[in-house]
Amino acid sequence: MKNYLILFLSAIAEFNAIYLTNWAYAIKKWQENSSFCDINSTFSCSSVFNHDFAWIAWIPFSTLAIVAYWIIIIITILWMKEKLWKFNHFKALFVVWIWWLLFNSYIIYNEVIVSSYCLLCLMCTVILWIITYISYNNIKNKKITVISA
Repeated sequence: MKNYLILFLSAIAEFNAIYLTNWAYAIKKWQENSSFCDINSTFSCSSVFNHDFAWIAWIPFSTLAIVAYWIIIIITILWMKEKLWKFNHFKALFVVWIWWLLFNSYIIYNEVIVSSYCLLCLMCTVILWIITYISYNNIKNKKITVISA
């Protein structure tokens, strides 16, 4: 059940990251200036993506999120298909999410500095914390079943 929850949350975050990436390029390339998530000057995805911290060279940070969520989806599916039966996937998920949390914290920190927040980014942060908690809780409680050959 926890694997399905991780897949579901990762899929939501994946679609969110794809939308944000497309939106980021629309802002930079086509000078779009309004999104459905632009509520005011404080809560504005457009405002966040207009800042340099939202970009790594020419790539928006949401592109990295697309990669991170795909990694999580692949690890979880392979575990569910018993392709990684000797592999403790919750530990791998936890490690990936800890690194992603560190990167995400950098983005949130910069949003605080400029006093502008992307609601869709914040939604992904909540999803990130939930999956990290699920993974940590499974490691801590050692309720991981490993299929032996």
